[in-house]
Amino acid sequence: MAGSFEKAITIRQAIRNIDDRTFLLPAIQRNFVWTTQQICVLFDSLMREYPINTFMMWDVTSSDIKNKYRFYSFLTDYCQRFKESNDYVPTKGEFKDFKAVIDGQQRLTSIYIGLKGSYAYKQPRVWWPNTRNDQALPPRRLYLNLALGVEAEDNESMAQYHFRFLTEKQEETYRNAPESHWFEIGKVLTLPEVRSVDEIPFDVVLPYLEQHGLASNSFARKALTRLYYLVRHEEVIHYYNEKSQEIDHVLDVFIRTNSGGTPLAFSDLLMSIAIANWKGDARKDIDDLVTEVRQSSEMQFSIGRDWVLKTCLMLTGADVKFRVKNFDSDQVTVIQQQWTEIRACVVSTFKLLKHFGLNDQSLRAKNAVIPLAFYLYKQSFQDKPLYLAINKINILREERLTLSKWLHMVLLRGVFGGQSDGILSRMQKILTTHLNEGLFPLKAIIATFTGTNKDLRFDEAYLKGLLELQYGDSRCRSVLGLLFPEVNENLQLDIDHLHPQSSFTKAALSGQGFLKDNPDLLTYYRSPANWNSLANLHLLNASQNRAKQDLPLITWMSKKEIGVKPVDLLLDDEDSLSFSDFKLFCEKRREVLLQRLRDNVFMSDRLTVNEEVIDEEEENEIDVAA
Repeated sequence: MAGSFEKAITIRQAIRNIDDRTFLLPAIQRNFVWTTQQICVLFDSLMREYPINTFMMWDVTSSDIKNKYRFYSFLTDYCQRFKESNDYVPTKGEFKDFKAVIDGQQRLTSIYIGLKGSYAYKQPRVWWPNTRNDQALPPRRLYLNLALGVEAEDNESMAQYHFRFLTEKQEETYRNAPESHWFEIGKVLTLPEVRSVDEIPFDVVLPYLEQHGLASNSFARKALTRLYYLVRHEEVIHYYNEKSQEIDHVLDVFIRTNSGGTPLAFSDLLMSIAIANWKGDARKDIDDLVTEVRQSSEMQFSIGRDWVLKTCLMLTGADVKFRVKNFDSDQVTVIQQQWTEIRACVVSTFKLLKHFGLNDQSLRAKNAVIPLAFYLYKQSFQDKPLYLAINKINILREERLTLSKWLHMVLLRGVFGGQSDGILSRMQKILTTHLNEGLFPLKAIIATFTGTNKDLRFDEAYLKGLLELQYGDSRCRSVLGLLFPEVNENLQLDIDHLHPQSSFTKAALSGQGFLKDNPDLLTYYRSPANWNSLANLHLLNASQNRAKQDLPLITWMSKKEIGVKPVDLLLDDEDSLSFSDFKLFCEKRREVLLQRLRDNVFMSDRLTVNEEVIDEEEENEIDVAA
């Protein structure tokens, strides 16, 4: 390597280097991912003089690299969901030489947040806000309890020092507690300077402890002395300094040094390649799309950069595999030229999924969305891309029903589980071949994957198993989507019990006279396999759900304003809705639901061991040499 080990520096100097942008982050680094617990453990390790491994820096002196590649500042005030990305630092022109942190970003960011920054995460039992909100996500700063160490019985992490992130309100609550003294560790940077480390205990520590009534506390003296020395005097940041200005060499170093710990997502590495060839800020463009899909009330689906990058490859007709050669200058230029349209298509696709009744939990495989986006991007309607019209409720209903049917089928069959490059490539070819037909080629897709491990057909046993799914299972939404595709797309629908859940509690059942002398029937009523399964579940709109609450089914159905008839539940008018006939109701509904599923999916006599395997042996590494 064209580098060497440099003289170690103090934590205070490292913080100064972050503040004055002597330390920056290359685009190949991922976002900050450490938890508050990890940060506390790191500081405990530092206080106990445990080694924290060598950092690796890259001396950036070449104006060519400063001009062509993007660098980012350290994250100083983290906020879950709302501030997870690093800010771009323009390094073009006369920007000074600096060091890019190749290995150690998570540790350095944690040290900075602990001493000068803050960490905000959602309070328990509150809803996610649409924008950053200090009530729901209060900023927390790192404190050290100077009064005593960690109690042995509460010491799962085997820590010696009690570090904790506290909100301002929490700190005020603890302020006068006799058993604790929470010291905001960032204040160690503002304590008086000393000429010699020998002066720390008497000139710095003792005056502070006397002021706060801790002068007789030996643990407090030891802890504050150690913290002051650790941050301001101990040269604990050891690093290797890479001086090469060859980007390929540095990329190789990065891959090798980041092979341990939390693995880098492929997209983190490929993002740097894309950014290098992207006019503008690729990271911001992609992160803004991820944020919109996650936070917009019209979508609220969680996707990541890797999903966006793979979708870009798919929509532009490129090889979908994550390889460096697939993000060369020519391909990135194509993606950027189409970015506005790609972005609009992705947003339209996720809005469509919301119309399908799916949410982030029930959308069990995000890669299943990519072929839908490809079809909406490539197919035309009235000489315009289909994604521009697909969400207009008064048109294209049959197209939406077919797309919904395919998506629910693939989610239930789990064909996008594990590696999915193979099935994405095949879907890309099938959809391209059948574009001129003007309709989503569902039958052609079924035929293509028949006899493979991605077979989309169902057999009798599989369908019966689906009807045993319990309320809360993410697959229930897709089963009900196949059973009732004709529901009103304008309405947001929820899954709820027909015979109310409250009727099946032990107390409620004990008051039913018809069950007292019939233990077998009582067992049937008590079993969640009956009252909590799909036979007793249905899709209800908001007004129906509000009106229903815990009303008996027969009472609720008798209300004309509800607008629900037995036929809507696949029942006949003469079928009893009385609670005393729940067993008959359940058996009848299982039977009709099973038949409806048979009619609405593609059936196979029996799904056997598949001869052709797709994706099982997909290459799971980035082909850097390609």
